[in-house]
Amino acid sequence: MPAMRYQESLNHRIVRYAALGAFIFYLAWNVAWIAHGRIPPSILRAVGGIPCPTTGGYRSFIALCRGELVQSFFYNPLMPVYLLLFIYSMAVLFHQWLNRKRLVLRPLFAWMWCASLLIGWAAKFALGRQYW
Repeated sequence: MPAMRYQESLNHRIVRYAALGAFIFYLAWNVAWIAHGRIPPSILRAVGGIPCPTTGGYRSFIALCRGELVQSFFYNPLMPVYLLLFIYSMAVLFHQWLNRKRLVLRPLFAWMWCASLLIGWAAKFALGRQYW
């Protein structure tokens, strides 16, 4: 039994360090672009040539704020969904933090995020390269 616990612990540490490394790379990527006065491009698009589900989110938000609903939709059709999920997720985490509870979202949120990102990715491909 202890060998199995050790393996689970090792797997947990590997996943944790991989996630931490990916997050550090993501931050470094964005800081480097912002330091040069540019909006950071999607890493997935820059490296693999395919869009990220959230590509165009900033442009979509700005167009939405200007009242350009059709243009906002074409930049990223799921931006309002992502925005609502983000605000709600942050509110739940903030409430947990205030109450000194463990910061964790329910599995339903993970499924909602995954589903919206997959639908958003399909939508990006359906809309075409001009909106990536």
